[in-house]
Amino acid sequence: MCRQILFAGLLLFLAACDSGDFSVLDYETVVELTLIANEPVPPARVSRIVPENQSSDFEERAITNAEVVLSTGSTSLLLEASTKKPGVYEYLGKHIIQPGARYDLKVTVPGVATTITGTTNVPTAVEILSASPEAGRYLSDEQLTLIVMPGRSGDQTQSSFTLVTEAFDLREDNLVPSAAGFLENDSDLSLDDFRISASPIITEGNFFKFPDGTIRLVYPWIGVSFYGRNMVYVNSLDRNLSDFIRAAELQQGGGGTFGPGVIPNATPILYGAHGLFGSLARDKTQFTVFPPDE
Repeated sequence: MCRQILFAGLLLFLAACDSGDFSVLDYETVVELTLIANEPVPPARVSRIVPENQSSDFEERAITNAEVVLSTGSTSLLLEASTKKPGVYEYLGKHIIQPGARYDLKVTVPGVATTITGTTNVPTAVEILSASPEAGRYLSDEQLTLIVMPGRSGDQTQSSFTLVTEAFDLREDNLVPSAAGFLENDSDLSLDDFRISASPIITEGNFFKFPDGTIRLVYPWIGVSFYGRNMVYVNSLDRNLSDFIRAAELQQGGGGTFGPGVIPNATPILYGAHGLFGSLARDKTQFTVFPPDE
């Protein structure tokens, strides 16, 4: 369920998709930090790669003595090592991530010669201007329609989105038929595996665009796993997140057009480390889904 964890990261229930073997890679450090426009600075995670046949438990890989600095303009923010969560670095002051701003990351690890650096251009704010209807019957014409002011980074020619649904009424009798079928046929799955669902990356060119720059988005029923209350997030991704997700989909076999041994390598995001430093802007709306008429 690595892909589900990845998209949960876009909601900033951020978690990493661990690989079982980094033994052939050139860097030893993994850094994870995703910023969200108009929200406080989230924790960063710093760890070592997972050698072959060794535990992938994060706490066993955690680096606890790094220096982690996030900066924008003339402002520098020191993220301090958590005393309760090894490998986690938190900003203890007050700072709201600014839409449209550039943020630079610098991580120094004692004993590692290379200073880790990265840059993200935060997308401008995403705003859902209208959302209707507030409720709909599954697979009916009562689909959620959003009018959205899209966000975009300064280095992007158009917005890149993911649409993420978070379900609140997690009961087996609330599963839509497709999700119920997956649960029934796979003993490794649980209800919580369906709590978060997400679309692939889509661009604003996929939507109807109004002259004022807003777009109309009709939310597809395929994004719904549970009847009941659902929160729908519209996430606008910076270039780093877009590249990271596209590369992850290819590495996990989602591309469908590459033969063995010719899948492209992931686009480097950080200098001196593996991992992710990116940003997104998001807005959300609630949508209640009723079962279809019998």
